[in-house]
Amino acid sequence: MDFTSACAAIKRHQQSVADDRYLSDPHARVHRVFTGSAARFQRWQRDWNRGDQCAMVAQLRTGHSPLLAGYLHRIGRWDSATCPYCNGADETAEHLVLHCSAHEQARRDIWPGGQFNTDPRRLWDFLERIGAVTRPPDWE
Repeated sequence: MDFTSACAAIKRHQQSVADDRYLSDPHARVHRVFTGSAARFQRWQRDWNRGDQCAMVAQLRTGHSPLLAGYLHRIGRWDSATCPYCNGADETAEHLVLHCSAHEQARRDIWPGGQFNTDPRRLWDFLERIGAVTRPPDWE
């Protein structure tokens, strides 16, 4: 095997190892749920007017958001991880967006027919609808 072929084979092997690790990582589950993709890399919206909108959606997608009681409890900033909206389960990103019974109507309004998609603007609209964030004045 020549040098170029050996380098390509090593690169393919390393990519395969990285993909396997990503798919088996429980923390990557949130990313896969919110992006709708098993790919490790997902493009973000580049046309947002405010960086904090993109940052807030990114934090929520990764489960490291100050909007989540589970995250705040994990870092010692909140007494309980229980969802303050439904008091039923730990408030994770998946629970807040997909399962919280208190937000059932907002989910139906934002994602009609129960067809959840990964559009960050719809996620932002959902956060506004439930009162987790406020609509900035420059939002179109």
